[in-house]
Amino acid sequence: MSDVVLDANVIVGLLDDKDALCAQAHGLVARLRAEGHRPVFIDFLLGEALSALCRRSFERKRQPLELGPVIEWVQEQRRNGLIFLPVLTDDDLGSVLDVVQSSRGELNFNDARLVVMQRNRVIGDVASFDTDFDAVEGFRRMS
Repeated sequence: MSDVVLDANVIVGLLDDKDALCAQAHGLVARLRAEGHRPVFIDFLLGEALSALCRRSFERKRQPLELGPVIEWVQEQRRNGLIFLPVLTDDDLGSVLDVVQSSRGELNFNDARLVVMQRNRVIGDVASFDTDFDAVEGFRRMS
């Protein structure tokens, strides 16, 4: 069994039944599990996903986001040991900034951090709907 990091766009799809990628996110995670992979989470991607959910709720003037179930879901992942909190070293920061610059901003900071983490073998494959990763030579993205 291999761990597969879920990108923020997949997490949002899992947590927001109104998200355009909801069905795809659930299907992707089901397929990963059926293939013997274990979906895992990184703290900064969970933060990105929660921020997106809160922002969308506010921008769409929907009822306030029901945070209880979302927070409980995150806590469940935490209890199950599926959330990783990787340390960003000074060398890593320089590498992340290099990736952002070399992509001409196509990859944001968090995406560039995933690239560096994968290159450094901190993580394996990443499940993401973000096709910008495909421009990075050698990056392993599952969708």
